[in-house]
Amino acid sequence: MAMVLDSFVKRCTASLQDFAGQDACAALGVGDDVRALLATLSRIDAIVSHEERRRLLTAKVDAWVAQVKDAMYDIDDVIDVCVVEGGKILDDDRPPTPKVRCFSCFKPAGPRKFRHEIGFTIRDIDLRLREVEEEMPRLPAGSRHSDAKRDWFNHNNVCNNCYHAVKPQAVGSQVQKAVGGLVPRMLREGKKKVDVFAIVGAVGIGKTTLAREIYNDDRMTENFPICVWVKMSKDLSEVAFLKKIITSAGANVGDTENREELLGLLSSALSKRFLIVLDDLDNAGIWNNLLKDLLGDGVARGRILITTQTEEVATSMKATVHRVDKMDTENAWELLCKQVDPEHNSEELAALKDVGIKIAEICDGHPLAIKVIAGILRSRGNNKAEWEMVLNNDSWSMPPILPEVPQALYMSYIDLPSELRECFLHCSLYPEECPIQRFDLVRHWIAEGIVNARDNKLPEESAEEYYIELIRRNLLQPDPDNVEQCWMTHDLLRSLTRFFIADESIVIYGQQKLSTSLSKPRHLTLCNMESSLEDPISLKQQMSIRSVMLFKSPNVRAIDILVESAPCLRVLDLSKTAIEALPKSIGNLVHLRYLNLDGTEVRDIPSSIGFLMNLQTLSLQGCQRLQRLPWSIKALLELRCLRLEGTSLSYVPKGVGELKHLNYLSGLIIGHDNNGPEGCDLDDLKALSELRHLHIESLDRATSGATALANKPFLKDLYLSEQALVTEEQQQKEEQEGQENKDETGKEENEGQEVSNGQCSGEESAEASEKIWNELTPPKSIEKLVIKNYKGVRFPSWIKGPKLGTSFPSLVLLDLENCMSCTKLPSLGLLNQLQSLQISNADSIVTIGSEFLGTTVVSPGTSFPKLEVLKLRNMKKLEDWSLTVEETQVLLPRLKSLHIQACPKLKALPEGLKHVALSELHVEGAYSLTEIRDLLKLSDELHLKDNKVLQRISNLPMLHSLIIDDCSKLKHVAALDALQHLRLVFPPSTETFYFEELIIFWSIAFPRWLELLIQKCKGLRRFELQCSLSLLRSCLEGGKNWHIVQQIPEVRIISCDGKRYIRYNKSRRIYETNAQSEE
Repeated sequence: MAMVLDSFVKRCTASLQDFAGQDACAALGVGDDVRALLATLSRIDAIVSHEERRRLLTAKVDAWVAQVKDAMYDIDDVIDVCVVEGGKILDDDRPPTPKVRCFSCFKPAGPRKFRHEIGFTIRDIDLRLREVEEEMPRLPAGSRHSDAKRDWFNHNNVCNNCYHAVKPQAVGSQVQKAVGGLVPRMLREGKKKVDVFAIVGAVGIGKTTLAREIYNDDRMTENFPICVWVKMSKDLSEVAFLKKIITSAGANVGDTENREELLGLLSSALSKRFLIVLDDLDNAGIWNNLLKDLLGDGVARGRILITTQTEEVATSMKATVHRVDKMDTENAWELLCKQVDPEHNSEELAALKDVGIKIAEICDGHPLAIKVIAGILRSRGNNKAEWEMVLNNDSWSMPPILPEVPQALYMSYIDLPSELRECFLHCSLYPEECPIQRFDLVRHWIAEGIVNARDNKLPEESAEEYYIELIRRNLLQPDPDNVEQCWMTHDLLRSLTRFFIADESIVIYGQQKLSTSLSKPRHLTLCNMESSLEDPISLKQQMSIRSVMLFKSPNVRAIDILVESAPCLRVLDLSKTAIEALPKSIGNLVHLRYLNLDGTEVRDIPSSIGFLMNLQTLSLQGCQRLQRLPWSIKALLELRCLRLEGTSLSYVPKGVGELKHLNYLSGLIIGHDNNGPEGCDLDDLKALSELRHLHIESLDRATSGATALANKPFLKDLYLSEQALVTEEQQQKEEQEGQENKDETGKEENEGQEVSNGQCSGEESAEASEKIWNELTPPKSIEKLVIKNYKGVRFPSWIKGPKLGTSFPSLVLLDLENCMSCTKLPSLGLLNQLQSLQISNADSIVTIGSEFLGTTVVSPGTSFPKLEVLKLRNMKKLEDWSLTVEETQVLLPRLKSLHIQACPKLKALPEGLKHVALSELHVEGAYSLTEIRDLLKLSDELHLKDNKVLQRISNLPMLHSLIIDDCSKLKHVAALDALQHLRLVFPPSTETFYFEELIIFWSIAFPRWLELLIQKCKGLRRFELQCSLSLLRSCLEGGKNWHIVQQIPEVRIISCDGKRYIRYNKSRRIYETNAQSEE
């Protein structure tokens, strides 16, 4: 039952129909055999479609299912080989393909013999299916299968961008109440150095959710500088466990695998107060054998929080226990509402409450069940009839498949369309401790043939929609720290999907012995493998494998045996292994569609890769030792994705421009080294009309660029870069090395050679750069644009002028990096859709004036109408920045975040900012800035760091939070009427750098401005200070500054080394410190 059979049969039928109409079919002379097989498939499809829901509801695996499935896999393989071999007959100029072994009964040789064998194979599959048909159930008389299905693509609320996919609402009020009770208890100091707390409850009841809320609580992160989360599993060794905590604590484990050495490193790493969460702990062995004595004798205090299903574990660890119970009906309904409609449209949901309450009751107070059912309801919209269909669904009454899995989870699986069900099953092939990378996952689906492109979209675009829908249904959960990856929402969902795919997949951890007797496994996942694979499965089993993925196996160096014995491979992911070379036999894998070598030690790609006629994705990202690509790469005519960034390639062979199906091309190096082979030029890209993502490097080596970006109507992401300029420091270092290694004559020859190799003066380089860039004209479809290492003095013509807004009507992100010679910024304020703008390393920009805004008296309007984030970084010469506009003009109406970093000559912030409703302002390394004032609408946070001459902060009436880090000359801070949070950081290295007043301050006293600010800001709720030990001790109860501290509701003071602290809470009457001793 692992394969979603009805979907697979339809795909095979469609592929076979497509092949039947191709010239390759006629060339092979198998048309009659194919048509006969199609007739049989039509009858099989009708039965399979009719039986699919019955099999789902009974979880029954009929004997005929495995036989039909095997036949479908054989058809899939046969079509591949027929297309390749038929094409070879039609095109005598095509290089001969190697002998193909896709299954034991089919070994093609010469064309005549091949025609005979392929015809025999197709007839054999047809015969097998007709024999199976006799064993299959009969269709009821008069029944006709209907293809009518719910079109889940067409909901109005489906998100078109994975970055804006609905993020699941984490908790209901029951969890919030538990957090409110547990956090204060965990913060309270006891007699023990390390206190243990346990969250106990049944599987899926919400233990991890509660632990995650505690872990992310601001009070915990503020009180515990070291926070570590460890997902426990049966396969987690003691060594791996220790490494996880040490690295999460910010220390380096190096190459050691020794348990005792790691324990020593752990003791050193936990030098500050720590919180360690052990999620899903099933026994106390780790605590008793590794942590208990070590942490008890350690330097710092800490907390251990465990989640466990068994109270015995908590008892044996002498933990304070919090039990998680099922949700009551009202809380369940509240959580359902939050999950279905994050905006919480109360009127619409109120009309659905009677049905919703009944659905919540069926979920039996199980938060995970409510969450996945909410995913179904979200896909139906706020429609009462649809909700009633969910309530009355017959899936609720079916016998449970796995005792521990709530019925709602199985229903969420059944409710998925067939193709989505296959995609979700594929997610279970990832080890539970490894995140699922979005970019790779969608291309795995395509390689497996699961994704059906629709509405004139690319398969990749449809696959992105599949991915988003699985998130919307709460089956996948986006990683909160990385939008490019996700996790399966819960281990129970993993258990369910592993159950369904158990008859097709093998997952092996380390050197564990294989315990499966599968005769024809299709998927192999290997995790924590050693240097060689050494036949992880039998040779017979390898013959049927379609996907191999390696995880957490950095020492694996050889895969030759696997490649040679798995001819049906479609997906091969060897990323982050130590593989140095691919075997030449890689060219035998004619079914291969996905090859990932990211981060490997590969130095060379064999020319036999050109035989991979079906390869769609070739990813070589981060292969730092890779120095060349074979010329045969131009034979990969089905290639859709080529990733080359982060390699040591000096050129990319000509011919890449002939790969017309490419829609993702990154790290493309233009031109070639002197005396090197001819590389790809810009004009070679003109035929690539399907591109959505294009990343070009070494543009300065281009000879012409007039047509490079023509005919690119779908291009969205464009990254353009020249080779980085050699800095003065680098040049001096090179000259010094040259002086040491060469005599004067050799040096002169070398200099002459440099000139002859095309090193031109700065002026010539700028002119050449401007010429090439001006010839490029990005299409209007561009949404993200990065310009890097541009050597011209004037920005390209296509990013200047009054029509900039119409030239880029869809541009939302712009990054100008290392444009070091440009003296004037374009009128970027004309970009009507721009949301994010970053300008960095613009060394020649001295002033930013009204031209930057793009509005004038003659042409009034809104400048940067949708800009939300603006970052100015490393602008060494920027002195003046003006945002002056006329009264009729609107300036930055949506700007929320402004970052100014390393602009040492900037004298003042622009006056125009006082009209901008900023949420946050970050200013760092502005060494000439003396004051920040009159930001009337700045609301959430002002973060100031390393501003050496800043003396005054005033008139910020709406500001809630102020962070000051190493602004040593600050003397005046006033008119911050709404301030609620103040944080000061004083690095010890500055203590004696300034005048006497400052030295006194560091020793025993607060500066006068701070005392006045605390007295006047009646709304100040929280004060944080990181300072010298002497100042910290002056804040102790009864100390010189205690009278100031006790005015503030909540105070946190920590020494610069993080070892000493004071924690004070006025309302809770909490006063804790370890700074009284002189040790």
